[in-house]
Amino acid sequence: MKELILASNNAHKVEEIKSILEDYNILTLKDINYTEEIVEDGSTFEENALIKARTISKYSGKTAISDDSGLSVDLLDGRPGVYSARYSKEQTDEKNIEKVLLELNGQKSKAKFVSVIALVKPDGTELTFRGECHGEIIFEKRGTNGFGYDPIFYVPSLDKTFAELSAEQKNSISHRKQSLEKFSQYLKEESDEN
Repeated sequence: MKELILASNNAHKVEEIKSILEDYNILTLKDINYTEEIVEDGSTFEENALIKARTISKYSGKTAISDDSGLSVDLLDGRPGVYSARYSKEQTDEKNIEKVLLELNGQKSKAKFVSVIALVKPDGTELTFRGECHGEIIFEKRGTNGFGYDPIFYVPSLDKTFAELSAEQKNSISHRKQSLEKFSQYLKEESDEN
């Protein structure tokens, strides 16, 4: 089983990524005793994902991956975007949702969840893989599964919010599933060549 270091301690992300990349031994920052904060000061999901993966690849001397993801709302010019997790002053899921709904001021808007997986190898190889899941923002929170903006992210084709989906359902259509599928395909092609 191949080993990858995931530049995250976010339990939700770790669980989701492990369930999708089940053929790999995924180590977290905790597993490699990395305790410093990584400053994500990029202006795109790609930049922030690469910052995290570069930092951990350099620290460990091994191949590192990271995910940077968030919500992009059309009527808010793509906000909260890279600031999704820290959009409100309090930086809680509840307050972040409140701020988005307040800024939309009752206007319906299309939105998308974006996930970018970055891969950085000790030899300097750097790649990114992007996935998107399109939906819209609703003003009534629905569902108790998931995290972040899931209760207000509505997928019309399923007539459900992300928070109303089971983990299996969400993992089958999510932005992270899409970026990880592209990443998995790359890993498969790479192992076929070796």
